[in-house]
Amino acid sequence: MKIRHVLCFLIVLLCVFASEVYGDYLEVRRSATIKAEPNRDALILEDVRSGTNLQLLNDGQQSNGYYQVETISAGQPGWIYRTLVRRYRGEIPEPVPEADAVDPLRDPTGRLTAEQRRYAAHHLRLGKPQAVYERVREGYVLAQDGRLKIPLWVQYVLTPDDLQGTVERTDDFRPDASIPFGFRAELGDYRGSGFDRGHMAPAADMKRSQKVMSESFLLSNMSPQTRIGFNRAIWADLEAAVRSWVEQRGTLTVITGPVFAVEGDRVSYEVIGENQVAVPTHFYKIVVDANDQGNLEALAFMMPNANLGGHEYSEYLRTIDQIETVTGLDFLSALSAAEQDTLESVRAPGIW
Repeated sequence: MKIRHVLCFLIVLLCVFASEVYGDYLEVRRSATIKAEPNRDALILEDVRSGTNLQLLNDGQQSNGYYQVETISAGQPGWIYRTLVRRYRGEIPEPVPEADAVDPLRDPTGRLTAEQRRYAAHHLRLGKPQAVYERVREGYVLAQDGRLKIPLWVQYVLTPDDLQGTVERTDDFRPDASIPFGFRAELGDYRGSGFDRGHMAPAADMKRSQKVMSESFLLSNMSPQTRIGFNRAIWADLEAAVRSWVEQRGTLTVITGPVFAVEGDRVSYEVIGENQVAVPTHFYKIVVDANDQGNLEALAFMMPNANLGGHEYSEYLRTIDQIETVTGLDFLSALSAAEQDTLESVRAPGIW
């Protein structure tokens, strides 16, 4: 009996410790109420708006379809119905003071009128489908496709000072806990796949701090890349070349992502793992030198995700326009139309 009691005590401790480590939380998907008991007729403790983050209690155990959470105003336990929230792994993210918040991700091509906002409120009163997860890190910004489970683009500014960092690789590969289950890659998806977890923002560019380095190992910064003759060869050579160009020229903007080539009248690609993580047919990398606003320069590469042994990255120079055509993305949207036309339509005559 004593042994059984000890085992039970250890299991309880393990559960408590695990809940503290993972610290799951819920994001309210639309306006909802927190109730005193897990049933629809219970006393309402608090109204919560869409986008509110709630601390999940009781290890996420449900009762009658309700999660137990901590109320915002009083910090007391309450209950919220499961269909009104989305569960995330990890700690509640720190809020950004509104005065400091800048939204560079807002679509500059679409400005809603007051009338259109009323239409949107009417048609989307139950929420709008979420497909792309835009995430901001200290070292880079990305947009991950929830269907493909890989980033559509990863963009960052790299300076000579950034390259002076001395932080070693952390190799702490892990899922991005800010993206919901089922819409992201997991470690098991790559296991035994034959593909590398290929950084879009390479770890060697993220040596300025332990935090920046570690964030580069989130799987939302990864795509499956051919191991031999690509990720560890020509692609690594291109990444090293970017760093040498930064040392020579100064600050550069780097944009990297996947391509899914059209074959005939269809697009087909391989997937790996239980979550069916998409394997790109090609990858692109765009490097922009905007140090002289009167003389913008760019290199754009697109190469097959294959064993390219014997080839050089200079063979895969393209125009930015060509990459926009095959990806459907609009790069460098902060530039004027004239600047974009000039920069994006010209294939660089050679590497820098």
